[in-house]
Amino acid sequence: MWVPAAFFAAFTLVIAARLVQVQVIQHKAYAERAAKELKAGETLYARRGSILDRNGNVLAASVDTWDIYVSPRSWQDPARALEASEQLARLLANDVTLDHSAASQIREMVRSGGTGDVPVARDVDYETGRLILGSSIAGVTAIVNTERIHPEGDTGASVLGIIGQENTGLAGIEAQYNDLLQGKPGKSIFERDTTGDPIPFGEHVVTDPQPGRDVVLTIDRYIQRQAEHWLEKGIKDHRAKGGAIIVMDPRSGEILALATSPGVKFSTLNLNDASQGDLLRNRAVSDLYEPGSVMKVITAAAAIDAGVVSPDTTYVDTGIAYIYDIPIKNWDDSVYGTQTMTGVLQHSINTGAIFMVEKLGQKTFHSYLDAFGFGTPTGIDLNGESTGIIRRPTDNDWSPVDLATQSFGQSISVTPLQMLSAVAATINGGSLIKPRLAKAFVGANGVREDIRPEVVGHPISETSSATIRRMLYDVVNPEGRIYPGAPALYSAGGKSGTANVPIPNGYDDRQVASFIGFAPADDPQILVLVKLDENDDLMTGTQAASPIFAKLADDILAYLNVRPDAARYASR
Repeated sequence: MWVPAAFFAAFTLVIAARLVQVQVIQHKAYAERAAKELKAGETLYARRGSILDRNGNVLAASVDTWDIYVSPRSWQDPARALEASEQLARLLANDVTLDHSAASQIREMVRSGGTGDVPVARDVDYETGRLILGSSIAGVTAIVNTERIHPEGDTGASVLGIIGQENTGLAGIEAQYNDLLQGKPGKSIFERDTTGDPIPFGEHVVTDPQPGRDVVLTIDRYIQRQAEHWLEKGIKDHRAKGGAIIVMDPRSGEILALATSPGVKFSTLNLNDASQGDLLRNRAVSDLYEPGSVMKVITAAAAIDAGVVSPDTTYVDTGIAYIYDIPIKNWDDSVYGTQTMTGVLQHSINTGAIFMVEKLGQKTFHSYLDAFGFGTPTGIDLNGESTGIIRRPTDNDWSPVDLATQSFGQSISVTPLQMLSAVAATINGGSLIKPRLAKAFVGANGVREDIRPEVVGHPISETSSATIRRMLYDVVNPEGRIYPGAPALYSAGGKSGTANVPIPNGYDDRQVASFIGFAPADDPQILVLVKLDENDDLMTGTQAASPIFAKLADDILAYLNVRPDAARYASR
């Protein structure tokens, strides 16, 4: 009998040793494994901060929604899965934004979703989510989430941008200020039984998310709507392929409106369509173009500030200038004879711009281009900004002809925003101001942090700036004729540009028609760029773009309660 007793004793020792190993030596590891199997954890996204216009109107906000999850372990029994999926499908069918109405689709999602809790529906409206929670469907849980809404519809969509599934900004202001808007996510950890169902009175630990901050933009929703309206109309009327309108306060660098086309629209957005990815690019800050005769404003400002010419300096235009035996003609092949520098801007004379740049010299002219911010990003708070291109003597293909053509906006590439910022410095007293879209940040506690204007340089003097304002006023108000870009109620100044699109070894017939104007003339409160890309009617910037500025100036200044010019008002 001693053999069975010995065997029993040995067996007992083995069991005891195993118990010691499980309950003592490896207790922590097994306890963690058991807890992991009986607990589930989900991220609780913070309420994303709102995006407001400068007057506090909501442009983007978040509303509470639910993400619906299913535990695959609780649906291992086919009968149970069938009953639960049909019940869940009936409730989800009330949410018209979802495409998961069929129970079979839900079961397939759970079957192929892996071992962890499977998301079967996101951003379910709040009431539907509460109804699902209250129905105690086997294996189904719901986690609070938020959905982005846009009360102004598509207004400002190209500025606001979009967010992804994880509430992370993908483009526009949503991406630029994601860290502020997103806040800090929390965590929900809950206990469930062996079938995967949540235990009603089990352990439930929640780390509350911290809400994001609101971003107040410099954008004005009304001015943004007007800019988008007139851009769309201009593109249609002139059969253009696209364009941009930017409205800036030249005194502060604040962008009151930024409209681009083509651009993203919330109403037609489909991220599953790869071709729509290109629409997320804001062309006003990312796309380069040769500005054409608008650049004559910068050339004149540099020449005036350097003291090499005055508004009344004269020269004789023969209709053509020769640069190392290469002929450069005026844009319309005209001969203007004796002209002042003001006349050069009024008639947009290419040879006059060459006259000024030759007075300046290459080194001085390029130092002014640098001072005005060309060739470097403006620093606007929007992702994807381009730097621009200036051909220089250090480039392998540089030619003295490049200096001549740069004086009237060729051989140099800029973004619309770069061009607008540079012109702002010519008419605001000589200060280059960093353009911006954010005006303030507001925390969940209501504390507001205002953003102050940032002056980044002084390319010309205040005296030179006043001179350029008068010269540009004379462009829009020529003696003896009516200018298309003159507002009806306000004095204004500005300059048009009509540039052909560059191709290798030359230019083709496609063109960019543009105009940059400011009003009122003596105290500019708005500066507006209007740009139409590849307009099929081939109308010039004066003909196609300047009338849009005139309409916008009258409308915007009246909206801003700026008193109309008395003489213009009386003449109506």
